[in-house]
Amino acid sequence: MGLLAAYAFLGLLILTLWMRHQQVLSQRDRIANRIGTLEGDLSSTTQKLDLLSRGVDTVLGETPEMQGLLKVHQSLETTETLLFEQGIGISSSESCAIATHAARSILSGHQKGDMNSSETKIMTGLSPLVERFANILDAVEMTAEDLELSGTEQRELGELFHAIDRTDRAAQCYRRAHELGSEDADALRALSKIQREQGDIESLDRSLERLLAINPDDIEILQEQTLLLSGTDVERATRNQRRLEALGIETNLSQNQLAITDLANRAHEARENTDPLSSQPTTASGWTERGAKLMLLGEVEVALESIEKALEMNQTNADAWLLHARLLAATNSPTSEAIQSVRRAVALGEYGILLEAEILENDGRHDAAREVLEKYLETNPQDAEVRGRLSLILLRAGSPEWARDILNKAPEISWESAHLHVMDGRLHLESTENKLDETGQHDEMTLLSALTAFDEAIERDRESGLAWLGRARALRYQGLYSEAEIAIVRARRLLPDNSSIPLENSRLLVEMGRFDQANTMLAEAATNLHNHHSVTFVRGIIAAREGRLTEAQSMFTKVLEAEPSHSRARLNRCSAAMLRDDLTTALDDADILVESRPNHPLARQRRAEVLMNLGDWTEAEAELRRLSEIAPEHTMALVHQGTCLIAMDRAEQAELPLNKALQIDPDNSDAWFQRGLLYLDFGRLDEAFSDFKSAASVDPHHIDARLRIAAILHEGEDPYKAVAAWRDVLDVDPEHRLARRRFEESRQRADSTTPKI
Repeated sequence: MGLLAAYAFLGLLILTLWMRHQQVLSQRDRIANRIGTLEGDLSSTTQKLDLLSRGVDTVLGETPEMQGLLKVHQSLETTETLLFEQGIGISSSESCAIATHAARSILSGHQKGDMNSSETKIMTGLSPLVERFANILDAVEMTAEDLELSGTEQRELGELFHAIDRTDRAAQCYRRAHELGSEDADALRALSKIQREQGDIESLDRSLERLLAINPDDIEILQEQTLLLSGTDVERATRNQRRLEALGIETNLSQNQLAITDLANRAHEARENTDPLSSQPTTASGWTERGAKLMLLGEVEVALESIEKALEMNQTNADAWLLHARLLAATNSPTSEAIQSVRRAVALGEYGILLEAEILENDGRHDAAREVLEKYLETNPQDAEVRGRLSLILLRAGSPEWARDILNKAPEISWESAHLHVMDGRLHLESTENKLDETGQHDEMTLLSALTAFDEAIERDRESGLAWLGRARALRYQGLYSEAEIAIVRARRLLPDNSSIPLENSRLLVEMGRFDQANTMLAEAATNLHNHHSVTFVRGIIAAREGRLTEAQSMFTKVLEAEPSHSRARLNRCSAAMLRDDLTTALDDADILVESRPNHPLARQRRAEVLMNLGDWTEAEAELRRLSEIAPEHTMALVHQGTCLIAMDRAEQAELPLNKALQIDPDNSDAWFQRGLLYLDFGRLDEAFSDFKSAASVDPHHIDARLRIAAILHEGEDPYKAVAAWRDVLDVDPEHRLARRRFEESRQRADSTTPKI
């Protein structure tokens, strides 16, 4: 039994060892398979990494700035490790040195843009790194003063923070940059921009004062601080105004700026009476004053926040409600909210009827604006400004008769104001412009009435910019360009932001032949009028005057696309097309003009001239007869009529209109020339020669007349006179081949008849 037990034990042991051996063999096979798979994966991964490495090297080779970003990233990783992840404590000075090194790494990775650009452009990929660095500074509670950077480096770092909207960090860097370099105006300018956007009026004033200490004659800073100090610091405001006047800059404010300044002054007085020692707003008046000044600086959103705080403190502040309405009108807020604010201000005693009408007009609700003004005039008929505004709305709506009726109903006392006289002059100008569109001529009596009205307005208010502008236009229509230029200069000084002034100035400069200056004025007008058809029309006139007919025709086409009834643009396009031999377009425009403006002499003349160029002499002569019925003294109609009759073989009838034309205008060279041709056909050579001589004496550059004179003398017996006549032709056109050839022939004849000594 012992042996059997030993055998059984040995058998079990052997079986166990065999099974274990089999398991080891199986495990060995699995490990071998896994190692083979890992080798394949490792080989594939190695190939991918090699490909990626070559691609990164290629990219970095073409864009070396990316290497800088990688270095910045590594520097920030090191900074975070040293400051946060290692267990060893470090001193504050070491922390500052580590952060300074990271800051310099960011600055080294930043590619400087255009030095003249006012905005900092961050390279793609640097923004998140700058944000990460800002977060590191926040975590370790460091400020700009803790960084061991120079003034220039502080300013550049501030620009990077400003570009990612970390204005708190940017302001710290700008302040530190100014402390390190007090003459660095760029840092102060950037700091003032942040303060302006945040509505920090007191800090902004200090920054502007420091900028003026660096450059006392900085016009933009002087103008901005003058607006900021209105009603508060009279001494410094007066100082700035005197500096601006010494620099030749006008300090007149627009109507809106004056209204907002008045609100700021009243709010300042109320704040001083309530809490004169506080420099920060603690009352509704203080917030209203801050909102008014921010609106003057163009920071509408921040100003609106200030006014809303003022209204939260005091719902009965009329100035705050009025300013609230102006701010809502300047944003994309619903018009109903702005109107509601105006009416609350009016209910509290403010004068807001004009502001309400302006808001409705800007919203396109012209009928509502008219109804509001009409309702107000029922109870206040003596208000000249409201009456003038209502008349202007009706004029813009295409109802000049109704607008005139509104003025006629004004009480006598209202005419003591300049507003009604300005509107009276504008209505007269509108009438004379309509007459110009219909007949091509101004009504001199209406122009005189307009000029008288504007003079009446100036007599009552010499600071009325609209009166000076209207006077300039009336004088331009009368051809008094020097006086018109003086008036437009006065208007520009009084209304520096009025978009109509550069447009009117450009028209005046075109009439004076100063096209370069006119183009400059048009560029200024286009920035506010946004490609209005009036700007395009004047550009077309300039192009036509300078001989660029294709461009001129294109400009007039754009005007007609915007306003098909623009008769002057159509007439000018007709003339440009005719000069370019685009007779089809010219005839179409002429037909439309004659149909829509049957009493326009120049339109009928252009149509007749186009028909003459097309060879339709019968229809052209009929059109000229209709033109003569409208304007019996029209000399060109009579001259062209004679030309048509000659071309129609009715030469015996052509003498009468040509004689009549010469009776009306003896200095008309075309009339003399056409009658000379007529006499030449009749064989009356001496009379023809006399008429050609008269045409040449009236117009020394009339080459056709001189050619006829030379031709007649060339057939004569005196070669010396022929030589002189052909020389006169060559004086007008030195490249004239026929004249050159005939001149040589006449000179040879003269040489052959000269006796030889």
